[in-house]
Amino acid sequence: MSGRWRGVYLRGMAMGAVETVPGVSSGTLALITGIYEELILTLGGIRPSLLRIWREQGFKAFWRASNFGFLLVLLAGMVTSIVPAARLIIWVMERWPVPLWAFFCGLILVGVVVVLRPLAMRRLRNWCWVAAGLMAGVWVSLQPGLGALGLTPLVFFLSGALAICAMLLPGISGTFVLLLLGMYAPVLQALNGFDLPLIAAFAAGCACGMLGFVHLLRWLLLHYHDVVMALAAGFMAGSLVKLWPWRVAVPGETAAEQWLTPAGYSMATGEPAMLPAAIIAATAAALLVWLFSGRDRHNQENPASGTVNS
Repeated sequence: MSGRWRGVYLRGMAMGAVETVPGVSSGTLALITGIYEELILTLGGIRPSLLRIWREQGFKAFWRASNFGFLLVLLAGMVTSIVPAARLIIWVMERWPVPLWAFFCGLILVGVVVVLRPLAMRRLRNWCWVAAGLMAGVWVSLQPGLGALGLTPLVFFLSGALAICAMLLPGISGTFVLLLLGMYAPVLQALNGFDLPLIAAFAAGCACGMLGFVHLLRWLLLHYHDVVMALAAGFMAGSLVKLWPWRVAVPGETAAEQWLTPAGYSMATGEPAMLPAAIIAATAAALLVWLFSGRDRHNQENPASGTVNS
């Protein structure tokens, strides 16, 4: 494997691993490691015209024009790492749920700052878009989610289609969307248990969502970059309602949860609140995202966004 493909493969491994963690965006990782432009341009170039190139100029010209080699190597890296990472998350979730959810909260909190940092936030309209995203995020967080409809292949297909749209956006995690949909644990369980029908339905949803969304995303980032990212930041902040570590299920109500203080959680469940561990986990997550995103400059370094900001 050449040095270029080895680098693409390793980037794919990193992207697959981070996509199992809500709040860490593989889109941001692609941006930081310098392959975001190539990824968006390659996905956006998947058009019927490629078949005409194959027919008129042959397979080699088709392969060169499509850049499918890049996509296949990147995907291979992601597939290599995503299952081990999913197993690790399940193992931690079963043993230390409160620190894990606190870790996710820390990721989201600093992720919001990272997304907003390069935007022109002196403009009132950008704050209005943040507020709109915040309200939408809170509203979605309070809904039962797709998981309440049953864990059918159709639900996995729809979840994959929605999650991939977020994955393509720098700053938003596809796993974060799965959390809001109530499908984070079911998808992890399907990956961990190699449930091929559900995994195939999820992958098909990802493929359809990606092909349908990438052209729109490219256009939106080019013409309305700040609007898209301000909405994304607000939506992420609203999701914290869903990630609060000290919550319990409401008896007799499907997918309903009650948010408690650490002391209230301990009294209701008989389990330790683990407040010090939660604080440490949230702080570690915040530092991780801050260091990881230190080189991220959406406006200056994102070629897909162009130079037009709104």
